[in-house]
Amino acid sequence: MRAVAAGDPDSVRTLMDEHLPSVYGFVLARVGGNEDIAEDIMQETLIEGVRSADSFRGEAALNTWLCTIARRRIARHWERERKQTAVANQPAPRPYEPHVVIDIRDEVLRALGNLAPLHRQVLVLKYLDEYSVEQIAAEVGRPRVQIQSLLQRARDAMRRQLEPNRG
Repeated sequence: MRAVAAGDPDSVRTLMDEHLPSVYGFVLARVGGNEDIAEDIMQETLIEGVRSADSFRGEAALNTWLCTIARRRIARHWERERKQTAVANQPAPRPYEPHVVIDIRDEVLRALGNLAPLHRQVLVLKYLDEYSVEQIAAEVGRPRVQIQSLLQRARDAMRRQLEPNRG
């Protein structure tokens, strides 16, 4: 990481080749399978990682450190998305395209991508990141009781997205 911090192009390439594919998978799963958003977040993560390389102390694995940077970028993305949705006063879900769904994983990612941003965020934090309700409340800045209600509504919305005969 010292060489990355010094701007060595070969070290940056090595960082990208060895660590970014797993971080990309981490990000892609948390943005509902939206590759465009995942790529934007990865670019931001890489830029921040290179800028902050001199602060990497090696106390955690490099992938863990990069995923922490990515998680902050994802949280910023969700916040921007929630604000945009609030301004539009209406969520804009992506259309369901059954011919694109190849397997159950793709279907779940697509359904997750169709949820309202806050619903997507609480489900990802709960089931992918394994956060407790209290941790989610702290992350989202809402009371615990409201998070429990949001989780229930998000699960219901996800269930509706996954129903085979939804219209």
